[in-house]
Amino acid sequence: MALKGPLSGVRILDLTQATAGPYGAQTLANLGADMIKIEPPMGEIARMAQGWGPARAYQVNKKAIVLDLWTESGRQAFHDLVKVSDVVFDNWRGEVTLKRVGADYDSVKKVNPRIISASVAGYGTEGPYSAYPTYDLIGVGMSGMASLGGYPGGKMVAPNAGIADMSAGILCAAGIITALYEREKTGVGRKVTVNMLDTCMSLIQTAYQHYFTFGKVPERQGPLYLGIPTLGFYRCKDGFIALGPCWPQVCQLIGREGMAEDPRYRDLEGRVAHRDELEQAIEEALQEADVEEWVERFAAAGIECSRVNTASQALADPQVVDHEAVVEIAHHEYGAMKTVVSPIKVPGAFEGEYVPAPMLGEHTDEVLKGLLGYPDERIAQLKREQEENWEQMQAHARKVL
Repeated sequence: MALKGPLSGVRILDLTQATAGPYGAQTLANLGADMIKIEPPMGEIARMAQGWGPARAYQVNKKAIVLDLWTESGRQAFHDLVKVSDVVFDNWRGEVTLKRVGADYDSVKKVNPRIISASVAGYGTEGPYSAYPTYDLIGVGMSGMASLGGYPGGKMVAPNAGIADMSAGILCAAGIITALYEREKTGVGRKVTVNMLDTCMSLIQTAYQHYFTFGKVPERQGPLYLGIPTLGFYRCKDGFIALGPCWPQVCQLIGREGMAEDPRYRDLEGRVAHRDELEQAIEEALQEADVEEWVERFAAAGIECSRVNTASQALADPQVVDHEAVVEIAHHEYGAMKTVVSPIKVPGAFEGEYVPAPMLGEHTDEVLKGLLGYPDERIAQLKREQEENWEQMQAHARKVL
């Protein structure tokens, strides 16, 4: 049985591609929403990303259909789906293209006044940059987040986690759930928008508050956090440790009791001013023993700490294993595959199993016939029109190139 959860019965039309939108949509699919992934004949851009493998990141628990919204029959089928759905979720650039294919909010609410239209954008749907293309790294850079990464005076370091994409996707999912809750009271839908620039700025609001308070532009902090000198990553004898706020206990725990009385470190202002020396002194002491020994020692003292794991180490970590954070699912084309499950836990609210990422158009006939009642002849005609249009587009592209 397919996964059932708190959002079972909520049908979402997923027009998203790449990372931000698909991750937000999968967040909702993992909560039980009936997610219908709509792709053009060539598939969305993520299908061409070789590094993601056949499981295709962020497409688990979705059904996949092919609809060419640039054809009349494709648009009609899309609008027929809008009539029986709750949400249209996209991350297309700006509103212009959406309007051309009848997928913008003004168009879909005419078809279904209860529909919720949600968009993840790079810069938003308005403003001087709204039509500009963007990417995760652009949001990280423009927001000021990148200026905090790396060592002072050194090269900037990007957070290698798709943080702008995925955070914006999560927040848009939260906006969708909020709009669904509101609709229970009002009976009408609304537009929900989230953009990566605003998202990244909200994620570093501590740095902005530092600037508002002290008037000083925050600089790159290396492995440490702004204003908390002991918080960061440190090298030990056999790896790295993530260490939480621990002054002055750290002095005794690492066998450097005299540091607590050092005039440079007596108050927070001094520790911030001399953080490089403080970090070096702590790290030199930590290199005298293995990570596990330090983790046990700090944890026993009630101080937040952990090993800095590689991906393989994290998968074997007893805490990760206990939480069953990874499950194995059977793909009909590629066999057994593993995927990371949703971190949102609602005990007793889920039943069934995770469904693997679908192949391109795998559920087209099932959705059009089973949900919309299209006869075989109409489905065949729709596919012919899409194929003809796709061939014309390819021919035009060859001439241009």
